[in-house]
Amino acid sequence: MKKFLFLLLTFFISVNCSGINNIEEPKNAVEKPKKLGKMIGMANPWTNCGTDFEQAEQIAGFSFALELPNYNVRAMKSMIEINYSLDQTRTVCVRKTDTEKFSNNGDISGVYTNYPVKEEMTLQNSVPIKVRGTQDKIYVMNMAISNVHYSAYCKEGMNLQEVERICNIIVQAETKKNNSQKILIS
Repeated sequence: MKKFLFLLLTFFISVNCSGINNIEEPKNAVEKPKKLGKMIGMANPWTNCGTDFEQAEQIAGFSFALELPNYNVRAMKSMIEINYSLDQTRTVCVRKTDTEKFSNNGDISGVYTNYPVKEEMTLQNSVPIKVRGTQDKIYVMNMAISNVHYSAYCKEGMNLQEVERICNIIVQAETKKNNSQKILIS
């Protein structure tokens, strides 16, 4: 009997130590990244500035004071991000950078969702933009003015008129800042 218990115990130990795992993950489980590389232990580069544009501008090294109600701004070296209410249920994230360092083919949104619609268009004010979204909504907008990159992202989506309004706010802020300089649309 002792020999049988010994063999049974040895069998259970060898099965448990073999690394075999019969537990299946649910089919809708999020795939874990295979390599985290340099991201592990990396400090968050963003500084929350609340409503203090001056602090954000000091951190980023340039100005981007949009005239908005109800906003929150954060910054890192060479980038400013402003989150504000588009309406009662949607928030828009607008970013600006003065360097190619953050640009992914002109996209600085930080949104990597592969949307089915990707288009380039020119707005009524002759500003060329790139948009990503679906047939009925725009989720990401990118544009460049005078070698400065901008993006706008709304998780719930925007229509073209809302995107034009956001672009106009950006153009007006930059025109006001550079009132004596001519803005180059690129």
